[in-house]
Amino acid sequence: MDSKKVLIAYDSDIIIDLLKSFLEEAEWQVDYTKDGIMTLKKLFYENYDCLIVSTELPVINGYSITHIVKGNDELKNTAVIISASEQGNDERFWAENSKCDAFYVPSSENLGNLTALVEKVTSHYTRRANFYGREIDERDIINLLSTTSSRELSDLYLIRDAFNIENYVWDLDHLLSQLAKSISSIYNYDVLGIIVNEDKVVEYYDKSDSIVKNDFQDFRTICQTDFTSRNNSRKDFNWANSVYSETIIEQFSPKKEKLKNYNIFPVDPTKKFPFTIHVATTSCNAMSISTQKRLDFLADVYSPVIEKIIIYNKSITTEANLKNAFSRFLPPKVIEGIIEGDNSITSSIGEQRKVAILMADIRDFTSIAESNEPEKIVRFLNDYFTRMGNIIKKHGGTIDKFMGDEIMALFGVPESYKYNGYRAANAAAEMLKELENIDTSFLNINGDSSIKIGIGVHYGQPIAGTIGSEDKKEFTVIGDDVNLSARIENLTKLYGTSILITDAVKKDIEAAEADVEFGRYLSKHEHYFLRYIDNVKVKGKSIPVQIFELYNDKEKYTWNFSNNFSKGLFQYLAGNFNGALDYLRIAKVLAPKDKATLILLERCRKFVKEHPAHWDGSITLTTK
Repeated sequence: MDSKKVLIAYDSDIIIDLLKSFLEEAEWQVDYTKDGIMTLKKLFYENYDCLIVSTELPVINGYSITHIVKGNDELKNTAVIISASEQGNDERFWAENSKCDAFYVPSSENLGNLTALVEKVTSHYTRRANFYGREIDERDIINLLSTTSSRELSDLYLIRDAFNIENYVWDLDHLLSQLAKSISSIYNYDVLGIIVNEDKVVEYYDKSDSIVKNDFQDFRTICQTDFTSRNNSRKDFNWANSVYSETIIEQFSPKKEKLKNYNIFPVDPTKKFPFTIHVATTSCNAMSISTQKRLDFLADVYSPVIEKIIIYNKSITTEANLKNAFSRFLPPKVIEGIIEGDNSITSSIGEQRKVAILMADIRDFTSIAESNEPEKIVRFLNDYFTRMGNIIKKHGGTIDKFMGDEIMALFGVPESYKYNGYRAANAAAEMLKELENIDTSFLNINGDSSIKIGIGVHYGQPIAGTIGSEDKKEFTVIGDDVNLSARIENLTKLYGTSILITDAVKKDIEAAEADVEFGRYLSKHEHYFLRYIDNVKVKGKSIPVQIFELYNDKEKYTWNFSNNFSKGLFQYLAGNFNGALDYLRIAKVLAPKDKATLILLERCRKFVKEHPAHWDGSITLTTK
């Protein structure tokens, strides 16, 4: 077998010697030239496997040499590596459009990779068999340049059209219609088919009125068969569900003639989204070789454009799906930040932030879970979490985490709005009301068939940041304010209420209601009511916290009950326990099951017998 041969076309002796030494060490036979004319003469006379040509080659540069080689039937099986002095975008662009096999910038780091690159590009070609050296003169070279220039001008127009389309067309069907126009400018077809290997196979057809329906259906079947045979990696084509578009071309004198000539122009099936172009005519005349080459070139030019548009549309669909998936739990601005790569959301260092923390827990959930099949529990929880998540998101909050049946939501991070405490209170009120709309008829629940929840809301300044290991991190809040929110939620059981808020939340509600400019937001929400319940020092806290019951139903307590409870509470806070007893006894008669009244009555009776030392109006609770 003949030795493997490489031609180096460079005007630098240093570069020639460097490349030559590496290739000869790998047992390649190396020749060299120093200008474009000698390079072309050598290529026609000698049977080279590979040409390494400089972009700055004198007389005829490397780009033009490559165009000539790849457009000539005698030379096209010669692998071409274009070599440049730098890795600029311009150099790469022109190299790729010259149809070279590789782009190479010699450097001390990659000289050792040269032989591997030459081996790779030459492996794609079969060496010219029965090669007989041909001598060419300057006249031949002028003809080659003239032919190549004409072809390049034609190709340039196609590239320009594709480039313009790439900048304003973002719909695949529209792009294929533009491609059909470019094809019609090259070849006068009677029927055209373009098939793209997308998730759903995309079919685009263009036909004249001279084609009868049966012939068109036969043509479409042939197109589908050819496309299938050239895409072996795909198993399911499901043509019935393909995206199918057809355009009618008006003809001045329609003739009902049979199709006689069919051609296919497949794009490399190894590409990510390969496509095929199918054309047929009623003429018996075969398509010329020059037309075939132009259509082949057109397919190559549009291949990256089609791929770009498909990837773009996939990203748009993915973004829409992400927004839809997260929209149940996150406000729009937060979702936009995540999609746009806002590092402040995922990589934040710890900082104190004003945050309203909402904790919600389902009452007696353990017994409910034990009394029902897992499938029913999952069905209920999915519905419950979805509804509650939608409400939280609606009011500008985010779901921090689900903990079993418990929800922890934040208002103020990652995205902060005005009056976060007020928003959290509104969310809590709406969550409580939404329970009425949740179907629990399929659950086995002790007592009545309704689900009950407890919600605690506190407004404080926890530490917010991204917390976790290198493998798993989450943006969350930590600190005493988080613990206090959990304690407040747990107190709803003790006081027999559904929602408890702290005085910090109440103050934010009052500020929001006093804000005239904020009034438009207030009008969107149903009014709710607050009842001052107690002053408590929760476990682990030495500072007393005022807690208030938040409720929706104005008929829940009568005016008489509320008046007596409030007076009894203020007497209790002032340390006048006998006076408090008088009002609380009346309150008990008016609402015998109110736990808050019963708790205060019990304390007053105890404190009347033994007055607590250093009374500050608050009670220390030892339970969580």
